[in-house]
Amino acid sequence: MITSDPHLRARTLVEALPYIRRFHDEIIVIKYGGNVLSDAGSSLTELAEDVALMRSVGMRPVIVHGGGPQIDDLADRLGLVPSFVDGLRVTDAAMLEVVRMALLGAVNPAIVTALGCQGAAAVGLSGADSSLAMASRISTDLGFVGSINRVQTGVVAELVQAGVIPVVASLGVETGGQLLNVNADSFASALAVALGAAKLIFLTNISGLLAEIDDPDSLIAQAAVDQVQGLIDNGKIRGGMIPKVTAALDASMGGVERVHLIDGTVPHSLLLELLTDEGVGTMIVGGSR
Repeated sequence: MITSDPHLRARTLVEALPYIRRFHDEIIVIKYGGNVLSDAGSSLTELAEDVALMRSVGMRPVIVHGGGPQIDDLADRLGLVPSFVDGLRVTDAAMLEVVRMALLGAVNPAIVTALGCQGAAAVGLSGADSSLAMASRISTDLGFVGSINRVQTGVVAELVQAGVIPVVASLGVETGGQLLNVNADSFASALAVALGAAKLIFLTNISGLLAEIDDPDSLIAQAAVDQVQGLIDNGKIRGGMIPKVTAALDASMGGVERVHLIDGTVPHSLLLELLTDEGVGTMIVGGSR
């Protein structure tokens, strides 16, 4: 909620100024989760407003997205039953087509259109474009599911340099040209490292990392890499959060200075995390190349 107190609003703007200066011309990778898009009808508009503002003050945002709920919804309408192994979607030829249609036919253009409505130039692409994300299959049990071997940043770097916001769907490609389904968190982590991003921000539907799983008041505002690894080892991070947090740690250890986990369903949480002293989620620091 925007305060009606003009003095408080002025203080908020002054508080933002050092962060705007610090991240001017810096690449900031934003991973936008399909769960966020599903959970709050206005979240896409708010994301677009936040990212457009970031671009207008000189930051260089790059968006990476998946679309799990959207894939599930389309699969259900087509009579396909999703299955998972260790949290990864089993992707046969029919499911790969569903993934492609959901990501490139629905989620990606929706984000690009929302940004355009805010006056921000954006281009949609996937990891297959210009061989951006070269990948290999993880296992025969998973089918057309891949992990990224190499990121060729040329096309994204050119768009960023031109002042255009790349919106990247988490699909990779094998050497022979076969499209592969890639976990979006891992994709965002690999792209952030390859681009030398100053920040990687995961927009999720949770508030961040908790010191105690069942205590929402135990939010950890800032954590070192070894502290986060300890939470995993102690079972305080578990289930579906493990792959996301592992991707965050990979980015931090790969050289991304700050990695954030925030609740993307909170209005303008992206700006609150970026431009205020207090922030709204968890920031992971302390990695190294």
